[in-house]
Amino acid sequence: MVVISLGGSVISGEELNIDYIREFRSFMEHCNERVFVVVGGGHTARKYIHTAKELGWDQYSLDKIGIMATHLNAKLLLTSTTNTEIPRTVDEAVVASKIYKDVVMGGTEPGHTTDGVALLLAERMGADYVINITSVGGIYDKDPRTHKDAMLIESMSYAEAMSLLTDKKMNAGLNVPLDMLALKIAERSNIKIYIVGTELENIKKVINNANFQGTVIK
Repeated sequence: MVVISLGGSVISGEELNIDYIREFRSFMEHCNERVFVVVGGGHTARKYIHTAKELGWDQYSLDKIGIMATHLNAKLLLTSTTNTEIPRTVDEAVVASKIYKDVVMGGTEPGHTTDGVALLLAERMGADYVINITSVGGIYDKDPRTHKDAMLIESMSYAEAMSLLTDKKMNAGLNVPLDMLALKIAERSNIKIYIVGTELENIKKVINNANFQGTVIK
């Protein structure tokens, strides 16, 4: 069993990434392991959250509209091996897992990022690790998008990862590699988190316990 937190920006940027959506759907269908995916809202969520914020919406309501965007993105990943309806809770995902080989879902409730939902799902299903797929591909000592000399941090503890988030506010549309809730859940249940890029061959290396490119938090 593999639990994946798929960053919304990977499939939902300025335009929907149809090529990657097709590749990821094929990966799920042909993976020897059962695949559980929690999809983020990406650009779609941030666009609607920004507009709703300008209209004076409160943070709870902004979270709700972001969750709707995650469900839209999740719909695009459904295949013949997955659930036909998007689970609204972790418990609904567990029920779906008794019927379908693979399960795809989005956000669940305000205050919970999709990373947090993925960790809760992993905890409920008894998974040992979660793969976090991001457009950056790991945790670096500085932003690799603006610093060519940024160094990849291959391994770090839960506490070290939490220290990176101490100055981050938990606003709707938060766009960081992980959030505090996800790390706390991982720590309490000793669930490893692999932060990797979008390359599916690299993701298969994580699943097969081979050398991979990215960061592991444990």
